Amino acid sequence: MRNRPTVVVEAPDDRGQRSLRVRGETVGRAWSRRGLLRLARRAGLPELDLDDPGQVDWLADPSDWPDRPWRRRTAGAVTALGLLVSAAVLFHVGTKDAVNALAYGGRVVGVVFVTASLVEVIAALAVSDYWGNRALRYSGTAVLVGVVSVTVTDLMFLITQIQGRSYTVFLWLWIGLALWAAWALWTLTQQGVWKHIPHPKGVAMSVVVSAVIGIAGLAYSQMYVPYSTPVQTPFSVTFGTPALSADGAVLHVPEHVEFRNTGSVRIYVVGTLWKAVAWPTRYTEKGTKQDTWKREFQDFDETVRHVVYEPSRMLGMGTFAGPGDRLDPGDDLSRDFVIDVPLHSGIGRVEIDADASFIRADRGKLGNNYPDSEETSWNPDTGVHKWDGPGWLTAAGSDFLRYHAKIYHSSEMLNLTHPTDYVSAWWILPAWNAWDERPLVAKGDTDPYLYVSIARKANGSEELSDSEQEPYGMNTKSRWAEMSVDQLLKAARK
Repeated sequence: MRNRPTVVVEAPDDRGQRSLRVRGETVGRAWSRRGLLRLARRAGLPELDLDDPGQVDWLADPSDWPDRPWRRRTAGAVTALGLLVSAAVLFHVGTKDAVNALAYGGRVVGVVFVTASLVEVIAALAVSDYWGNRALRYSGTAVLVGVVSVTVTDLMFLITQIQGRSYTVFLWLWIGLALWAAWALWTLTQQGVWKHIPHPKGVAMSVVVSAVIGIAGLAYSQMYVPYSTPVQTPFSVTFGTPALSADGAVLHVPEHVEFRNTGSVRIYVVGTLWKAVAWPTRYTEKGTKQDTWKREFQDFDETVRHVVYEPSRMLGMGTFAGPGDRLDPGDDLSRDFVIDVPLHSGIGRVEIDADASFIRADRGKLGNNYPDSEETSWNPDTGVHKWDGPGWLTAAGSDFLRYHAKIYHSSEMLNLTHPTDYVSAWWILPAWNAWDERPLVAKGDTDPYLYVSIARKANGSEELSDSEQEPYGMNTKSRWAEMSVDQLLKAARK
C-alpha cells in the first residue's frame, strides 16, 4: 500500500473538465471517466480502477461531469464555420481586388482582405484546441482576433451595402455574419477569453486601431479619392474654313470636334455622336409672332425674332470615338470631318452638334463584350427596317443602333454589395412624324440623337436615378455651334 501511487481527481472547473494528479503532478484534464482512464494509461497506470477509493481520491462527487459534449462541439463547429465563411468571402474579394480593382486604393484594400482571410483561417484552426483541451497557450487569442476580424470586415460590407441603398442576396450573408459575430463575442466573453490573453489592454487597443485604420482606408479608397479627383475632358465643336466647289453649287465646310483627356483619370467611352443639320430660313421684317418665338425658346433655348426656320434637313452624322474606347490621360480622340452644303436650296443656317457620354475608369468598367454588342433595327444587308425600338424611347417605325452590356463597379466588394446594372447606348433615327401639325424635320428626313442610360434590366427600360448612376461617374456632355450660309460664303471667298 505504501508503494501504491497517489491518484487525485479534482473537482470540475468552469468548463466541466477534471484534472488528474499522479504523485502530486497534474498529468492532464478530461471531460469524462473515459478521458481519465486514457490519461492514466499515458501516465503508466493501465490497471487503474477509478471506483477503488484505495487507488483514487475524488475531491468531488465522482458522478459530477457537467460537460455537454454536443453543446461544446456545436459551439466550436459554429465558430469555425463562421470564420471559414468569412475567410472565403474575403479571399475571393481580396484576390480579385488586389489584381483588378480600378483604383490603387481598392487594390490596397484587396491585400488587406487577403491578409484578414488568412488570419481567420488560422483562427478556425485554433478553434479545435480552444474548445478542446487548450494545449496551445494562444489559441484563445487567435480565435478572438479572428472573430474581431470577421466583425470589422463584415461591418464594412454591411455599411457599403446600406450606403449603396440597394439590395442583393449577399445582404443576408452580411446580416448572418453580424449575428454570428455578436454570438461569438458573447460566447468568448462568457468563457473569460480575456483572462487567458497576455496584455489584454494592448491587444484590445491594437484591435480597435486596426479597425479604425481599415474603415478609414476603405472610406478613402472607395469614396473620397474617386469623388475628389475631377475628370478633365476639353470638348468643343467648331467650324473650319469652308471652300466653294468648282462649279459654285456646293459649299465644303470643315468641322472639328475636340475631345481630349487632360486630367489624371482614365475614362471609358459609352457613346459619341456628331451631326450636321441644315435649316432652310427666310427673313421676316416684321418679326415672328409671340407664339412662335415662345415655342422656339421652349424647344431650342433660343429664338431669333426676324428669322423663320423651316423643317430641318440632315447633312451628315457619325461618331468620333468608338463605343468602349479607352481614353487615358493625355489621349486625344479629336476628329475633323467635312460636310457639303448645297447652295441655292433655301438653306440659311448650318448647325453642328456633338454629344459624348463616358464613365470614369476608377468608378466603373464596361463589360468586355460592349464594343461587339452592336444591334440594329434594320437588316444590315438590305437596310430594310425589321423591328421597332421600345415605345418609351422612340416612335414606331424609327430605326436605331444599340450597344449594351453589363457595367461593373470599381471593386469586387462593390459588385457584391450592389446589384448588377446594364449600360445601353442608343443611336436613334426617328421616323418622320407625318401626323405632327408643325414637323421640325423635313418630310422623309430625320434628326438623329444619342440616348445613354444605366438601368437595372438589360433592355434599359428602368433607368437609374442620378444618385444611382453617380457611383459609376456617368457623364454626358453636349456641344453645338451654328453659322449662317452667308457667313460661310464670306469666309470661303476670302
